[in-house]
Order: sequence, then C-alpha cells, then structure tokens
Amino acid sequence: MKIKKILLENVRSHETSDVNLLNGISIFTGRTGSGKSSILMAIEYALFGAEAGVPNNAIMRRGKQNCKVELEFEECGDEYAIVRSLKKQGSNITVDVNNMRILKNGKLLPLIGRSTDLNEQIIQILGYPSDIKPKELFEITSYTRQDEIRAIIELSTEKRQDYIDKILQLAKYKQTWENMKPILDFFDLELKEKKVRLESYDRLRKEIIDIEKKLIDLKSKIKENEIELSITQSKYESINQNVMAADKKYKEILEKRRAFDQLKGSEIRLKKDIEKMKEINATLLKQKNEINSQLSKIGHVPNIEELQSKNIEYIKTEEMLEKELSKTKLDFEHIKKLGKGKCPTCKQDVSERHIHDLEAEFSKIENKIKDDIGHIKKKQTELIPLLTSARQHKLLKENLERIESSISEKKLSTEHMENELNDISSKITEPSGVENLAEVENTLNAFKKQETGLVAKMQSISRENNVLASEFNGREMEFSEKGTELIELEKSKSDINAIEQTAQILSRMREDIRNIREIIRNNFLEDFKQEFQKKFEEIRKYEEEYSVDIKNDYEPVAFTSSGEEVPISNLSGGEKTSVALAYRLALANLAAQVSAIKPSEILVLDEPTTGFDQEDVKALPEALRNIRTIPQIIIVTHEEELKNAADYRFEVKKVSGKSTISSL
Repeated sequence: MKIKKILLENVRSHETSDVNLLNGISIFTGRTGSGKSSILMAIEYALFGAEAGVPNNAIMRRGKQNCKVELEFEECGDEYAIVRSLKKQGSNITVDVNNMRILKNGKLLPLIGRSTDLNEQIIQILGYPSDIKPKELFEITSYTRQDEIRAIIELSTEKRQDYIDKILQLAKYKQTWENMKPILDFFDLELKEKKVRLESYDRLRKEIIDIEKKLIDLKSKIKENEIELSITQSKYESINQNVMAADKKYKEILEKRRAFDQLKGSEIRLKKDIEKMKEINATLLKQKNEINSQLSKIGHVPNIEELQSKNIEYIKTEEMLEKELSKTKLDFEHIKKLGKGKCPTCKQDVSERHIHDLEAEFSKIENKIKDDIGHIKKKQTELIPLLTSARQHKLLKENLERIESSISEKKLSTEHMENELNDISSKITEPSGVENLAEVENTLNAFKKQETGLVAKMQSISRENNVLASEFNGREMEFSEKGTELIELEKSKSDINAIEQTAQILSRMREDIRNIREIIRNNFLEDFKQEFQKKFEEIRKYEEEYSVDIKNDYEPVAFTSSGEEVPISNLSGGEKTSVALAYRLALANLAAQVSAIKPSEILVLDEPTTGFDQEDVKALPEALRNIRTIPQIIIVTHEEELKNAADYRFEVKKVSGKSTISSL
C-alpha cells in the first residue's frame, strides 16, 4: 500500500486539511500540539474505523456536527479511496453510514451499509488474514509509534520474547493444545462404555438364539399362507374371465341404448334451439328498423371528430384569454403600488399622470380580452347542439352495425343447426337386443359376487402375511443388530487396546504441541538473522567496522571485524539507531511473511527520535536515506534535524485552535 492523499474535515484541530503524498520520504514537522499526530490517527481511522481504538468524541472537532476522513492509496496497481464520516446526534457521536464509501479506480464498490462491511472490504484489499487483528498487523509491518524504534531492542528478554511470540502467532498452538482435551475425553468415555458393554455378552447370546427360533416359526406360517393364496388366485382368475365376458356383452347392449337416447335428445334440443334463434332474429330485425327510422329523423350531421377538435380549441383559447386577463390586472395593480420611481415595464419615471394614462390603456386591453372571451363562449354555445346530434348519430350507427352483424351470425347458426338436425334425424333407428339387457345384467352380478368373495379371501391372507412379514423383518433386523452387537463385543478387547494406544499417542502429541513453540522460534530465528543483517547492511552502506547478529533470545548483538562481540549498548548513537531501525524493518518483513501478506511498501514513523540523544538524531536522516526497499516513508516529528532526510517536507501549524498543513 502507498498513500496518495489524506483529507481531514473537522478532525480534532483540523477544520479542512489535505495533503498529497508521493514515493520517497515525507516529513511533517511542527511544534508539540500543532496537529501532526492527528494526520497519522486519521490514516488508521480511515483503514480500520472503530478498531483503530480512537473514540468518536476524540476525532470530531469541538462544536461541529459532522466530520470526515478520506484516504486515497494505491494497492497492487489499483487506486482506492476510503471515506468515513461521523455525525452528532444529540449528545452522541455516531458513524454516518450514508457518508461512508470505498471506490476502486473511481468506481463505487457495493456496501451493505455497515462499518463492518467496509472493514471487511479493506482487509480483503490489503490481503490481511481474517484471524489477526488488522490494526495490530498494520502497526507491526508498517507503523512505528513513539519510542518504538529503540524500545524493542532495549526491552527485557522476557518482554521481547512475548512481543515476538505475538507476531509469530504462537497462541494458535496453545489453542490447539486446549482443543485436543475434549478429544482425549471422548476416547476416555468410549473406553468406559466399551468395557461396560462387554459385561452383557452372555445375555446377548441367549437373546439371539430365541430370536432365531421365532424367525423359523414365522417363515413356516408365511409359506403355508402363500400356498393357500396361490390356490385362491387360480379360482379368482377363472371367475374373472366369466365376469369380463358378461361385462363386455352388457356394455355393448347398454352402449346401443345410450347412443339411441343421445340422438333423440340431440334432435329435440336442436328443434328448440332453431325456434329460439328465429325468435331472436325477428327481434333484431325490429331493432334494426327502429334505428334506421331514428337515423332518418336526425339526417346528416358534421364529422364528430372535427366538432370535438373545434370544442377543445375553444376551451384552450378561453383559458388562454382568462390567464391573459388575470395577468393584465396583476400588472396594473403592481404598477399602482410602485408609487414614484422607474416603471419595470417601460423604464420611465412613474407619476400620477402616467398611472392615469396606464389605467386607461389597461382598461382598453381588459375590455378587448373580455369581448374575445364572450365571442368564444358564444361559439361554444352554438357548437353544443351540433356536438350532441353528432354523438347520438355515431352511437346509433355503431348499434346498427352491431345488430346487422348479429343478424348475419344468427342466420348462419340457424342454417348450421337445421343441417345438423337433418343429419341426426336420418341416423335414428330402434336398437336391437335391448330386451335381453336385464337377463345379461343378472348373470354379470352373479359372477361379480363370486369374484368379490375370492378377492376378500386373498386380501385377508395377504394382510395376515404382511403382518407376519413385518414381524419377521423386525425380528430379522433385531437378529442382525444383536449379531452385529455381539461381533462388536467380541472385537471390544482389541478395540479397547487400539483406543488406549490412540489416546496415548494423542496425549503425547498434545504434550509435543506445548513444546512446538521452541521449534517455530528456532526456524524463525534463522530467517530473522538473515533479514536483520541484510537490512543493517542496507542502512549502513559503508559500514566496515561492525557486523550484526541475533542471539537465541532475539537480543541483537554486534561484532567487530576481528570477531569480538560488542553489546548494542556500547555502540555509538548513530550505530544504535541503525541497529534499531534494521531490527524493526526485519521484524516487519517477517511478520508479513508469517501472515502471508506481501512486504509493506510504506513505513510510518511517529516521533521516531523520542528517547534519542543528539548524536542519534543526527544519524537518523542518513539511515532513513539508505532504505531503498520501502518506496514510501512518512515521518511525524518536532525535530528540525530530520528535514535533511526529506524528499517532501510539510509544516503543521496551529493558529487560534485551527491546524493547517503547508508544503515547504
């Protein structure tokens, strides 16, 4: 991540401040309390929101109702802009979700509307893992607070160890050790259960023998029922053939009778429908004659569309004249109220004489408009009778067309029904064999009665067999389950032994996990040493007197060219500063590797000279200048000495409680 721009609105002492940043070393100088640290606080708040650990009331400028922080940065070739805002509601200061957003290459990314959603988006952009607090990872890899450059190498061995263990995320192994406890408890419970179940072996064997005898009895009874069912099935099939033959004959005779009755019914229905259709046609003809008579009385009328169009035109003209009349009255009233002065219409001086002349002129205009309105209303009055006749004429014509269409349709329907009636009448003949229908029906019922009795017997046998089969299946399942249980009991001794061995292995593994921290530390230490030496050589380009290394307890140490060990505390101020900075940068790079993120492209130093003597302060600019693996360094300081390290310098001043940022 490389920061391109920071904007603060109503943030602490900043009313409106913004600064553009480029690659290189940017230094913010200013007196204590001028508002320098607010810039770094804004960076963390923009990235992590409430997780930055700054209360809302400590961010917003006093007396303001809202505030905003905007951060623009580049990550993996894409440009992002984050906006977070706060607002005051009563006595509380809350997140303004309506003014919270994130853009990628100028395009707004979708948000649910919660701060947590924005935080998740930023974590994904930075590639941070979800199981580490993002603010802590950012501060380890990119942000060094006051007194932290030298503090870590001056910590006690125990505190330094705890700090680096946190970076290595060794707490995960402790969690794994704790999570294995329930697994071991499970194996212990399983052993106890298996030992208890082993005691029921003899009882289970007796139950299995009893179930086996019952299964033999059930199987024998089911076989007897299957034989009886087969005999009954053969009788049923024979009777069923007789039923089907009698049923076929009965249906053939019945179908003839139904076909005859259906034709007779259709003949009667068609005759009634034809008579009814003729009556309807007579009524329609009468209506047609009445409408033609009414049309003759009305005679010719103008086109209704033209009359309606002309009526609409009269209405619009009247409305326009009414508006013009109202405007004329308002204009004159306005001029009368002006008194003396310039007329807004003619730009002349207004006098009593002028007003009198205007009144006469406006009166003429008003009378002319009223005459025009009266003329239009007269034309409308003359148009209404014609419009009424045209509407009546149109309605009668439409009714006439509908009736004529209906007459034609009814005539065709009548002809179709008459043809259909003639066709049906020609097909009606008295069916043969209907006199034997009752005798055939009695024979069919007798066969069906025998068939029903056989079906009832087969169903009874089947039901009994289903009950027996269900009991057999249940007993068989019980036999299988108890057999499986018996086999499992027989295997219990070997299973118990295997579980005991597995539990012992897991217990030893659990103890090994306790000690795995040392293994990880040792692996990490080798990488740490190499990275530390590389960073020291980068910062101290022309160093020939000393080389550096790290002890097993992470304590940095220096060696002379002859191989003599020199404690860091014995080095000069400039050398100690280089060691501390190299140690800090090496630790940041390895923390990024552990967290599976790319090395940081930005280093933020907040008052890095805190606790430095004058020699340390003088050495720091050169050390910073020699760092080439980090494209962007941002420093907040009150030390003027550090300006020599700056590619870009900004001064922060506070005047009358308001901070400003200026480029030097």
